[in-house]
Amino acid sequence: MKLSSSGFAVRFYGSSHPIKVEEASFPHIENGQVLVKIKAAGVCASDIHFYHRTKTPAKVPLILGHEGAGVVEKVGSNVENMHEGDHVCIHYVISCGECNHCLEGRDNLCVNVKWAGFDVDGTFSEYILLPARNVLPLPEWITLEHGALIGCAVVTPFHAMSVGEVKPGDSVTIIGIGGVGIHAIQMARIFGADRIIAVDIADYKLKLAEEFGADVTVNSKEEDAVEAVNRATKGKGSDIVFEFVGSAQTILQSLRMTGRGGRAVLVGIYRGSLEFDITRLLYEEKQLRTSMDHTKWDLKKAIDLVANGRIDLSKSVTHKLPLRNALKGLEILEKKVGNPVRVVLIP
Repeated sequence: MKLSSSGFAVRFYGSSHPIKVEEASFPHIENGQVLVKIKAAGVCASDIHFYHRTKTPAKVPLILGHEGAGVVEKVGSNVENMHEGDHVCIHYVISCGECNHCLEGRDNLCVNVKWAGFDVDGTFSEYILLPARNVLPLPEWITLEHGALIGCAVVTPFHAMSVGEVKPGDSVTIIGIGGVGIHAIQMARIFGADRIIAVDIADYKLKLAEEFGADVTVNSKEEDAVEAVNRATKGKGSDIVFEFVGSAQTILQSLRMTGRGGRAVLVGIYRGSLEFDITRLLYEEKQLRTSMDHTKWDLKKAIDLVANGRIDLSKSVTHKLPLRNALKGLEILEKKVGNPVRVVLIP
């Protein structure tokens, strides 16, 4: 197969091999595809699983990364409304477009889904080749660094708010104020939440949560988070609780924080089994829901919200590094060096 471009990429080679930054070549563009020159790639906490070899990808070697934005380099045949030089955001959920879930607009549940950076080569690269439907236009007044964040850190909480059915007047608790949870605060307000409670173990994150609109902040290392949420809601519990951490402890906390008739929405990735007493869920008609990634429609709406000034990303990018320093970026995020919110790699 002819090669269209080459450049550097961050590759994962499996459990017994390190992550390497090396030269990569990309296949010649085919019908219905778009080649994007990546200008910014966000580092997400889920990328750290590869760093520690705790998650095995569908194939190795694999170019990591799923948050990305850039400029269209080449356009394949039968691609409409997209041209070389266009600014674009990467939709990393690669669906078949033909199964019942795709036809219903729920492409995140596609039975043949593949995720860029998990199943196929991702955004920690100078180039990425994708189906045209996985490349969405970005208004040029949105920076490409912010465009990269929209593709996961911003759109994931948008989808979660939809799953949780947040409506005007609801009280909302957000557990985990990381690079995704911090944007959930703004999303909850947009969806109409009246009282927003932020829970985390880092004071710098809670301070930022206040700046983004949290009404109450709770440091769960210093006080019982469940009791604090009950006090903040006058003993009622929260209407909707969003769990962005992905740990057994915080999942169980989310169920206890949820009020009668409320909903706990799991967003953080948790791998393993969990035991809990279902009695209170049953008798208090609580619901446990899950939110997985996002749909293409969600991403379009998230881009619109940023473009219209409804979402503030001015404090979201705390670290910028060259692509060659990807390992340092992963370490900064994991070890919380310099109070990171989001680390962005620049190819």
